Formats: sequence, structure tokens, C-alpha cells
Amino acid sequence: MNIVELENCLIELVGDVILNRYDCSCREFTLTTPPPNIDADYAIACFNAAKILKKSPQMIAQEIISHFKPVEWLADVSAQGPYVNFRLEPAFLCQTVIHQALASADEFGKTSLTNPRTVLIEYSSPNTNKPLHLGHIRNNVLGMAIVNLLTSQGHHVIPASIMNDRGIHICKAMVAYTHFFLGKTPKTENMKGDHFVGQCYVAFELAAKSNSELLEESRQLLREWEAGNTEVHQLWEQLNSWVYEGFNETYTRLGSLFDLVQYESETYKLGRKIVENGLSSNVFYKQDDGSIWVDLTDTGLDHKALLRADGTSLYVTQDLGVAVERFRKYHLDQVIYVVASEQNYHFNVLFELFRRLGYDWWNRCYHLNYGMVYLPEGKMKSREGKVVDADTLMDQMKLLALEVMEDSRIAVDYNDKDSIAEAIGTGAIKYYILKVNPSKDIHFDPKESLSFEGATGAYIQYTYARIQSVYRKSHWSESLLNFDASALSTLEELNLVRTLLRYPGVLKSAAEELNPAKVCMYLWELAKAFNGFYHKHRIIDAESDSLRKARLALAVATGYGIRSGLTVLGIKPLDRM
Repeated sequence: MNIVELENCLIELVGDVILNRYDCSCREFTLTTPPPNIDADYAIACFNAAKILKKSPQMIAQEIISHFKPVEWLADVSAQGPYVNFRLEPAFLCQTVIHQALASADEFGKTSLTNPRTVLIEYSSPNTNKPLHLGHIRNNVLGMAIVNLLTSQGHHVIPASIMNDRGIHICKAMVAYTHFFLGKTPKTENMKGDHFVGQCYVAFELAAKSNSELLEESRQLLREWEAGNTEVHQLWEQLNSWVYEGFNETYTRLGSLFDLVQYESETYKLGRKIVENGLSSNVFYKQDDGSIWVDLTDTGLDHKALLRADGTSLYVTQDLGVAVERFRKYHLDQVIYVVASEQNYHFNVLFELFRRLGYDWWNRCYHLNYGMVYLPEGKMKSREGKVVDADTLMDQMKLLALEVMEDSRIAVDYNDKDSIAEAIGTGAIKYYILKVNPSKDIHFDPKESLSFEGATGAYIQYTYARIQSVYRKSHWSESLLNFDASALSTLEELNLVRTLLRYPGVLKSAAEELNPAKVCMYLWELAKAFNGFYHKHRIIDAESDSLRKARLALAVATGYGIRSGLTVLGIKPLDRM
């Protein structure tokens, strides 16, 4: 019996009691984790049953206890208020959890669904006129974690990004290049391509303050681009190619992957026909100047332009066209847009357009918004060149990780300290960002994020490395699957097993709520539980061979749980530190 089968069995046992007592099954029970002060492994609330049976949940809980049939692997079943609590027999608990973790290995906690959904997750989607910055880090880290969470539940997930590679912003960088950087390249300047183009953009903004003709020149460049001017397109392609090379380096460091990359230069015309059809069916209306609008005031929104008087599209028009094409081409069940909360209004409008145009998937589109990220210096300002770019932050975190490693009493594998520092530094950023609910702002503290104590990525990575060190030092070469579960009986051992028991449920809940913070907090609790066990009990030199094997099995199983959780978060598990 695995953990999922165990949980389903408990629900069925309670449902059978209700079925035998009443003319209904009331099988809509949900297992929860009891609070720490309750000596139980699972609890079932009786609120739903009480609504159906017209009795108090406390009375329902007592009736379930009174008529519950004994099960050999249940040590105790008790009622406490509206809850029925279940305590598993210790040896059964240890055997079930540890064996499943060892047998599943890297797949521990994951689910295989009979009817998986196809979900497209759009994230990153940067402008191609500057490097990725701190805000993009949160977007990428959150987007990839959501991809991993849904994948862990058996869904078919398509990570997607749209490059905002056209428009006035890139034309400004092009104008600056022709005025101030002609003949220079990222290679001659010893810079990443995205940083080089970003320098062009900043130079434009500074120069345009005293030279208004530059802005008109950039507008003319945009008109020429849209007219298909060959020379303009060649320059545009050159600058964008430099940016993409730089982006790919940053994406590699962040662990961001995309199965679908689209370009605004190829999609910006997609929504026009849809808008024209909406006009002919009176969903939209036309102004005297020829522009096309929609009246959304009855939903608390506003009048929104969809096509300008000259027939060109706005962002919402492009997003409309892209969504229609995606659902048609990829047969999607859902689209999740990972975009900052500053764009809430945009997505409210977009989803309302889907509804009014009669697309049956309009309510299967979701905007996963997230708050701002701040450093001690304050909010980012890209136009003045004060942007906190992603590469610089990751470089600084790597150096800071090296300092922390030097100052700590942690034994570091100095043959590989550079890559270890990279993994710790990047992992610290990811964990600090993901442990906060996406909707909340973050005040990122670099030094706090690198602490080897508390809820940090470094603490969890170190715990995993400690487990791997124990296993190496044990020189164990046989399978651990046939361990003696009855050998594990101490408070710390059972606490660790009970914490490991919760992992599949935490992963499922985090995926359902699109909230990686649940996995972050769980991993911290699992690491604390292991270290509490490790500091109190001997593993390699335990009192007997049976106990040694059982404790080693528990440690390795815990390692699989931590490894799985870190991987879901996009954080590299370290075998050595």
C-alpha cells in the first residue's frame, strides 16, 4: 500500500460507516494533517457530512468512532470535536513511507493521472532592449516552479514565452547604436549581448533629454520597420540576436526552459481579424476616426481600444490573437499567465474579451499575478541605467556565498567550490523568492537568504548534502528496501517519518493552489526534522545492524524527499558541500 492508497482507504472506511448508518455515502471527506498538539497522522473533518445528515459535525464524529471497524494498521481512531483523528501503527507507518520513498527515488511524491490536462504556462516574455532584471528573476523562478509543480502531478505542461522584440523600445536602442556605438559589438566591448543593447537603450534615454529629434528618429525607424525596410530589418535582427545570446546565458543559470518561444514581430497582427469579426457581430464598435473599441463599463472596467485608427494593433489585441491560435493549435485545457500584478487590469480586459467573443475556454485562462521585488536600495529604475540586472545579482550572490562558506564552520569541498557557490547563491535567490506567497511584495535580503540556519535554500541544500555524506560514509552497497520498520520507534524517528508522509499531499496542494511557498515551508520542516533526528541518534554506528539499516533507510528516504522538493523549486541539490 502506498501513501495515496492509504489515504483513499481511510476515506473509504469512514464513508462506509456513514453508508451503513444512513441512506447516503457522504464520501466527500477530505484528509487533513492534524495540528502538532494532536497525536495523530491524519484527520477527517465532518462538516460536509453534517450538512447532508442535518446533524452537528461533533455528533457525526462520535458516531463514526462508535461504529468504526478495527483495522490492524491503525493504532488509534479518536474523535476530537468535529474531527476524526487517525494514528497509524508505527511499524506500518515507517514501512509504508520509507519503502515508497526508496522505491520511487526521484519520482517520490509525484502523481500519474489517468486524465491529465494540457496546460500552457506563459512566463518571462521580456523586452529585447535590455537585460533581464530582478523582476524577471521572480517571474522566471515562479514560472518554472509552476511548470514543475503541474508536471509533478502528471499534467502535460508547455512552458512558453513571447519575446517583445518589436516596437518603439527596440527602435530607441537601434537609434542609439547608429549614433553612439556604430562598429562596436558585444565582443569588442567584452559584454554580454543583452547588456550591450541595454547600454544602447540607456544611452538613448539620456541623450533624448536634450535632443528631441532622437525620439522622432526612433518613431520613423519603427514606421520603416513596419514597412519592411531591408536595412532597418537587418539592424533589428543584429541587435536582437545579441540580446537572445545574452538571454540564453541568463536562462541557463536560472534553469528556465521553454518548449514554445514566440515573437511579437510574428504575432502582432494575429488579433486584427478577430476584432474585425467582433465589430461585424456588434461585440465591438467603431469610432468616427476609424478606431475599434469595446465598452466594458458594465463589468466595472472601461472603454478599451482594440485597433487604432490606422489599423494597427494594441497589446491586448495581440494577446487575443495569440490565445486563440494557441487553443486551436495545442488543444489546451488551460493557459496560465505568470505576469506581475501591475497588469491585473490588462488581463481582466483580455479575459472579458474572450467571454464576449464566445470562446468556451474563456474561464480556463488564469492570471497568476505576483508582487514587486525590492532590494535595500529601493525600486528598480531601468531608464536611468540603475536597473538591478539578473546577471549582476547572481554574480554578487555567488561571491557572497563564497564569503559565507569561508566564514562558516561548514566543511566545503574546495575542489569544486566555484560551482558549489554558484548553486548556493542561485538557490538562495530562488528559495527566498518562492517562500513568499506570489501575491505579496518581497524585500530581498541577500545576506539573510544565504544563512545556513532557518528557512533558507542554503540550510536545505546543506541538509541534503549531509544525508549524502552519511550514505557515502556508511559504504552501504545493498538494497535498503528490506529494512526492519519495527526498529524505528523513537520520537525523532517517527516525527521524521510523519513529516515525510506529508510530502505527496503538500506537492498536490501546492500544484492546485499554484503556490510553491507550500513546498518551501515543507522542505524547511523536513530538514529540521532530519537534523533533529541526526543530532540525537547514531546512524552509521547504531547499536545493531538492524537499527543501522533502518536509520540509513530513513535518511536516504528523507534525501529523496528533499531532492524532489528542491528540484520542483528549480534549486540544485548538492551531493557535497
